[in-house]
Amino acid sequence: MGAALAQRRQDDAALLAQARSMLLAHGQVTDELRRKVATAHEADISWRGADPLGARLDERHAPAVEPRPATLIAADGSQIYPDRHGIALYYLLNTGSIVLRQGGSQAPAVSTNPEVFYEDADLYDETGRPRDPEYINSQRDRRELEALADLAEAERIALGGDLARPIVVLTDGPLLRWTPQRITDREVVREVHHFTAQLERLRRSQAVPFGYVDRPSSANVLRTVELTTLAAEEITRETVRHGRFRPLADRALFDDLAPNQRTGFFASTSDLNDRYRRAGHRIVFFYLNVAQRPGPENALIVRIELPEWAAHESAGLDVAQAAVYADCALSGFPYVLARAHELAVVGYVERHSLEAMLGQAMLRCGLQPVASTKAEAKRLTGSRSRR
Repeated sequence: MGAALAQRRQDDAALLAQARSMLLAHGQVTDELRRKVATAHEADISWRGADPLGARLDERHAPAVEPRPATLIAADGSQIYPDRHGIALYYLLNTGSIVLRQGGSQAPAVSTNPEVFYEDADLYDETGRPRDPEYINSQRDRRELEALADLAEAERIALGGDLARPIVVLTDGPLLRWTPQRITDREVVREVHHFTAQLERLRRSQAVPFGYVDRPSSANVLRTVELTTLAAEEITRETVRHGRFRPLADRALFDDLAPNQRTGFFASTSDLNDRYRRAGHRIVFFYLNVAQRPGPENALIVRIELPEWAAHESAGLDVAQAAVYADCALSGFPYVLARAHELAVVGYVERHSLEAMLGQAMLRCGLQPVASTKAEAKRLTGSRSRR
C-alpha cells in the first residue's frame, strides 16, 4: 500500500504540472470557454464544472480593507439515527451554536438545542416507509441554517440596527447541499424554498453567510480547465466523465495562494444551483489560503461557499474574509466552528444517559424497555473495548 501511495503521489504531481501549465496558458475567460462549459453540462447533466464569474481562471485577490472586529456566528448539528434494535424507535437532532464578538472582553455566547422525534409523522413518510438517514440529515441541516438566521437577526437587533458591525455566519461544510437523485420534485421545491427563505433572512440582517469546507476534495475548476484545450466537438459525455485530472482536487491547483489570499469566484454547474439562481440566491465559491506562513508547503486551502449577492459586496466580503482568517490563527480551522461542533456532538455517554432516561420513563408508563438480542450481544461484547 505504501508503494502504491508513493507511485500515486508521483503520478498526481505530473498531472498537476499539466493542469498548472494549462491554467497559465488558457487563464483568460472567453465566450468560447463559457460555451464549452454549457456544452459539457448538456452532454452530461451530472457533470460538475465551474462557471467562472471573473475575467480569468487564475485570478487572485487579497483583502483591500483594514481588518476590523466582526461578530462570528457558527452552528453545527449532530444526530442519533433510529435504531430498530433499540428499546424504542426515535431519532434525535442536536444543534450547537456560538456567537463570538471579536475585539472585546465579552465571553462567547453558546447554546444547544436537542430535539427528540418519536411520533409516526416523524418516523415514517407519506407512503409509510421509515425515514432514511438522508431525510434526517436534511432536517439537521435545516436547523443549522435556521439557528444561524435566528442568531444573526437577534445580533443585529442587539446592535440597534447599526450596520457598521460586520456579522459573519458559518456552517461546517458546503452551503450547496448534495441532494439524492431519488428525491421527488415536490420535495426539492420545499427544500429550495426553506433554504432560500433562511438566506433571505440573513440578507436582510446584512450578514455574510459562509459555507466553510476544510480540505475540499471537489475538482470543479480542474474540470473547466480541462475544457480549455478541447474542441467543441470533443466535448462528449464520455470525455467529460473520464477526464484526465480525475485524481486531483482543486486545492492542489491553488496551493500557491499567499496567506489570506483568495481566488476568483466560480459557480457550480448543477440543476439545484440553477433553482437557487432563479430564487435570487445562487451559490458561488472561492478558494482561500488560511495558513499563517507563506509557501505551498504550508498552504491550508479551504473552499468558501456563499450566496452570489454576498460576493458582489466586495468591501463587506473582504472584512468577512479577514475576520474568518483571524479566527483560524490558532489551529488553522475556525475556532467558532470547532466550538459549535463540540456543543453539538452527541457522544456515547450522552446517548447512554438519554437511553437510561427513556427506559425509566417507559417503566413509569408500564412498558418494558427491551433491546433486541442482537443489540444486547453487541453491548456485551463491545463493552470490553471501552474498559
